[in-house]
Amino acid sequence: MKRIFALILACFSLHSFAEEVSGLYTGLVPVADQSAESRDFAVTQALSQVLIKLTGNSKIMQSTRVQPFLTNPNAFVAGIGFRNLSSVDGDDQTGLEVSFDPQALDQLIRQAQLPVLPSNRPRLLVWIVRDDALQGRGFVGQDFSDAALQSFDRAMKTRGMPYLIPNFDLQDQLSLSVNEAWSLRADLIGPASDRYNTDGWIALRFYTTSNAEVRGAWLYQSSGRRQLNDFRAEPGEEFMTEAVGSLVDSLASSYTYMPQLDTSALQVKINGVANFKDYQAVLSQFKKLELVDSVQLFGVQGDQLTLAIDAEAGAELLHSALVRSGRLQSQTAPGSMLSGRLEFDWISK
Repeated sequence: MKRIFALILACFSLHSFAEEVSGLYTGLVPVADQSAESRDFAVTQALSQVLIKLTGNSKIMQSTRVQPFLTNPNAFVAGIGFRNLSSVDGDDQTGLEVSFDPQALDQLIRQAQLPVLPSNRPRLLVWIVRDDALQGRGFVGQDFSDAALQSFDRAMKTRGMPYLIPNFDLQDQLSLSVNEAWSLRADLIGPASDRYNTDGWIALRFYTTSNAEVRGAWLYQSSGRRQLNDFRAEPGEEFMTEAVGSLVDSLASSYTYMPQLDTSALQVKINGVANFKDYQAVLSQFKKLELVDSVQLFGVQGDQLTLAIDAEAGAELLHSALVRSGRLQSQTAPGSMLSGRLEFDWISK
């Protein structure tokens, strides 16, 4: 029954488009200087950044499963280089950019049995509301130079999560007021977000108390799930990093899968493959998914392809990932999913 319900929820997102995120195996860490000590410390920090991005879990480095594999972080390094960074106060700062070997990290994740957040990730619409003691309540996002928006952007990029800010045009103003967004009115935020054709939405509100403590809350809806939580930060702390960290941890749990040492074979039928160009595009779509180990052509009948898929996750997660690609419309019957058989219509572009 749970599998059938998961399928029904996934079908509501047939026309939303996830985003292929790049740079997941690269970390960027500020350093005090270019000494060997600073470099070694930064490599460890960059590896932590990357593993958090890949697993969708900000506490993954505390896991006893991963600790035995981290005795020599340099063994995973594929490339390294210093670069200039712009700090929050505008001063130049040195950073170390570290690229890690994807194959080596994928092997680490599999052996340690860590969760995987695929690179095909949900793109969410984000409504941010600030309550200022002097200026009152207002949406954040109309001016990218806003420090709060820049902080949010950095935090989301660090986690490898795509997002979209509303236009704040007349249609948005008529659909959702500042006070309605501040009240986290899901019944109004959802309809106001529909025009953006994203995979869900986030509403985040915050204010600063008289003693300079920042308090706030976030609410999101994605993948048929709605979650609410609050946050606070002491004076001087980077509150947005904490807020985004807890938000993405919760959000990612709906999209991660646990890689299996033994893959499971699934049968996937694709309708509407009219020519060789479509055929190549279909194969390319499957090969982009981390949870797919191999794709084999099982049969062709008219414009229908039948593929044999070796996947590290079950039929539900493969189905969800294919729907989020925006190129496949599900025609899968609930009973077929339970037996590992999926069916889609190809959306040609």
